[in-house]
Amino acid sequence: MNKAISLLAATSAFFTISAVVAPSVAFADKPDWRYVEGGYTKLDFDNNESFEPDGFTASGKYLLNSNWYLNGEYSFFEEGNFDFDMLTVGAGYRLPVNATTDAYFGANLERVDGDIDDDNGYSVNAGLRSMVTEQIELAGEVGYYDVDGGEATIKVGANYYITPQWAVGASYELIDELDIMQVTARYAF
Repeated sequence: MNKAISLLAATSAFFTISAVVAPSVAFADKPDWRYVEGGYTKLDFDNNESFEPDGFTASGKYLLNSNWYLNGEYSFFEEGNFDFDMLTVGAGYRLPVNATTDAYFGANLERVDGDIDDDNGYSVNAGLRSMVTEQIELAGEVGYYDVDGGEATIKVGANYYITPQWAVGASYELIDELDIMQVTARYAF
């Protein structure tokens, strides 16, 4: 519970700083909404220290027009003889807050396919993405994830743009007693 409160406080601080400070400083361009990325993901279940699957993730977003976007994510995890896949497919609406910060709202279909059980569900989210410098993007998101029981979610992340098209990033997401940590490489087009 303390972890959730701390993460919620950090996310709230990010939202406040992005909305208040960003308009008064000369920043980089707006966040990219057309990209593909892939990387390493680690899951950590708070109530089970012996089960910590990891694997790869591939995801992307595609801006259809100035506001509507499509998104998808596929992850494969394994631990010992057990493996499972997670698939997210959805769409959302992007709303510019200022020249460097966008708010967004999304809805997704979710699928978890494991050796023992398969489940379908949905998720909704809202967040902010902001280019705080020419090379650094920060993101914060809150949401609701419902696959075999609904849970609130909180996610924070950052990307460092090595070039205007290539970035490396990291994110942390909390879903009840599940921690999801990712390290990714992104190509924006």
